[in-house]
Amino acid sequence: KELANALVETLSRQSPSKDATKGEGLSSVPRISEGSRLLRTLILGFALRLAILTFSSDFISHHLTTRVELSTPVTSYKRLVEGLYLAAHRISPFDGGLFHQSPLLLMLFKVPYAWLPQLFSDAIYAGTDVATAMVLALIAAKKATLPVFASKPLVPGETRFRCLPSTVALLYLFNPLTMATCLARSSIIYSHLASVSALYFGIGGHIGYASVFVAIATHLSLYPVMLIAPISLIAAEQSSASAAGQNQTRSRATGIAITLAKFAVAFASLHLLFAAIYGSEYFTATFDFTLRVSDLQPNVGLFWYFFIEIFDEFRPFFIAVFQLTALAFTVPISWRFRKDPLFGSIMLIGVISALKSYPAWGDLSLFLGLIPLYEELIKYMQYTFLSANLIVFGVGLAP
Repeated sequence: KELANALVETLSRQSPSKDATKGEGLSSVPRISEGSRLLRTLILGFALRLAILTFSSDFISHHLTTRVELSTPVTSYKRLVEGLYLAAHRISPFDGGLFHQSPLLLMLFKVPYAWLPQLFSDAIYAGTDVATAMVLALIAAKKATLPVFASKPLVPGETRFRCLPSTVALLYLFNPLTMATCLARSSIIYSHLASVSALYFGIGGHIGYASVFVAIATHLSLYPVMLIAPISLIAAEQSSASAAGQNQTRSRATGIAITLAKFAVAFASLHLLFAAIYGSEYFTATFDFTLRVSDLQPNVGLFWYFFIEIFDEFRPFFIAVFQLTALAFTVPISWRFRKDPLFGSIMLIGVISALKSYPAWGDLSLFLGLIPLYEELIKYMQYTFLSANLIVFGVGLAP
């Protein structure tokens, strides 16, 4: 409801009251409002995805869903279907060592798998990707109202900048990596939606909603737990601002503690619910599987290549080192960008896309989709041409 109200407000605020015209007669051209561009982008993205999923299902099932660049053991659509099949026959999907995804996905697809045509499942995938683009557009619209941007320019000497929501949505929806991830029916897109929703509610001051979405994203993909750090700092700033004339240090600490408590309650509630339904083995098949890197199937990450060469007696030590390397960035990045927690969150998502145990192109697509929010900083990047070419050649040569 909150997201829907925000979208309506964004569209109405950015739509002109009348169509502007230039000249007279045949030379008059109506101006397309920003809201109309955003709506057209979302509709086109949904229709294109649904059409390809519907009319090219054989090609997708034989070529895309099996690509290790798009699907991993924790996001594979084929493994999700196997889990749904086992659950439909009253067999625990977590017993056979095949299904390693969140029970949330089993609940989401239980009815479409059992009773509805494949078209409804395809619509869920396409709609989730479009919903992620919509939330990114809302974040772009919200960014201009944040205190760090409303008070002064981000960079000294720069004019204030507002990223167009329709541009952000367009760049995300029609990124080839995003398209391929959705068409491969990778379940990582649900983690993306939960993560960007947490960011939107966090910068909007709705810390309770943000904590719940971080808990959901953590159950879907584990590593988004790192996002609770910048969201906690947002809560600390809110508590400090409301405690004028009082002990602001204590207020900040209280805000962080309350945010962490909300996240812990949401995460524990989901865990107890899933444990009651599927038993404790679900935890071993999901979180423990991801942390221990039990499946060394090749992917675009570093874990499988390293651990396939290492002796078993050294495995626990290096697993701890690799996992802690990713988590070690959480506090420094969050604290360094505490005045701009949105930027800190984007950096953490970039770290996750590079250092998680089972990465795919879908993780990179979310990071690339968030970069346009700070388009004013792109010209200050060094070696932009080289970096862009490395990504293009890496993606092109990966198969």
